[in-house]
Amino acid sequence: MSPIDPTIAAIVPAAGASLRMGRPKLLLEFGGRPLIARVVEALLAAGAQPVVVVAPPEDAPEGPAIIQAAVDAGADVIVPESRPATMRESVELAVVELGWSEDPPAGFLLTPADSPRLDASLVGRLIAAWRERPDRIVAPTFDGRRGHPIILPWRLALEIADLSPDEGVNALVAEYASEVDEIAFESDAILVDLDTPEDLRRLEDSPAAGTTTRTVRLFAIARQLAGSGEVVVSLDEPATVADLRRALVEQHPALGAIAERVRIAVDDEYADDAAALRLGVSLALIPPVSGGGG
Repeated sequence: MSPIDPTIAAIVPAAGASLRMGRPKLLLEFGGRPLIARVVEALLAAGAQPVVVVAPPEDAPEGPAIIQAAVDAGADVIVPESRPATMRESVELAVVELGWSEDPPAGFLLTPADSPRLDASLVGRLIAAWRERPDRIVAPTFDGRRGHPIILPWRLALEIADLSPDEGVNALVAEYASEVDEIAFESDAILVDLDTPEDLRRLEDSPAAGTTTRTVRLFAIARQLAGSGEVVVSLDEPATVADLRRALVEQHPALGAIAERVRIAVDDEYADDAAALRLGVSLALIPPVSGGGG
C-alpha cells in the first residue's frame, strides 16, 4: 500500500450459533485450516488492517476454539458477554471498536465468516476498485447477483446505529443505491456460503475451478526435510492425489526425494493417486517406515 492509499479494515461477524449446520461451521477445515482462520488470512493478505472478528461468547461451546483460531490467524477479536442476536449487532460492536482509534479506517470490508471460497486475489480486486473511489460502496457481482464481501466508506459505518431495530446493513446499502459500484466476477465464489450440511456437500462435490491453496501436514523425515510441520501448496482445481505429489516436487524441492514414494493421507485415510481431493479435506504426508525386522 502506498502512503496515499486510503486505509481499509475488515469486519467479520462470527458469533452465530451454526444451528442449521448442526456443528460449528467456522471450525470446519478447508485445506487443513479452520474456515474462520482462512477468511482472516485472506483479508490480511489482501491488505485489510485490522481484521476485526466478532466471536461467540467465551462460554459458548464453540467460543474458545473460534476465538483462538481467529487470534492465531492475526485478527483483532471482540468477545461479547452474550451472543449478538443479529449480524447487525455484531457489526455495530466492531464499528464501535474501530471508532476508538485515533485514525479510523477510510472504509471497511463487511465479510461473512462462512465464506469458504474467499481468497486474497478476490479481496484485493475489490480493494483496488474501492481505492479508485473510496467515497463509494463496492459490491461484487456474478451473473447479475450481488455477493460478499462488500466495502462501505467509514461515513456510512457511523449510520448503522441509526437504522431502525428491524433493519440490517443491507437497508443502508439500499438507501445509498446510487452510490454502489458493482464489480463483475467470473466466478461464483462471491455467492458461496455455508449454512447447512447440504451446502457443505455441494461445495465438496463441486470443487471450484481455478487455483486453491492446500495445507499438508508433515511427519518424520518429511518434517525434517522441509524444516516445518506443514507446507502450503497451490493446486489447479479439480485436483487429485497425483496432482498434489507433482505440486510438492515443484513447489517444495526439499521434499522431492521422497514425494514420489510417500503415502498421502486424505482425512486420515491413505488415498490412491487417482483419488480426488475435495475441498475441506485434511492432507498429510506419511513417509515410509525405515528399518527391517529381525
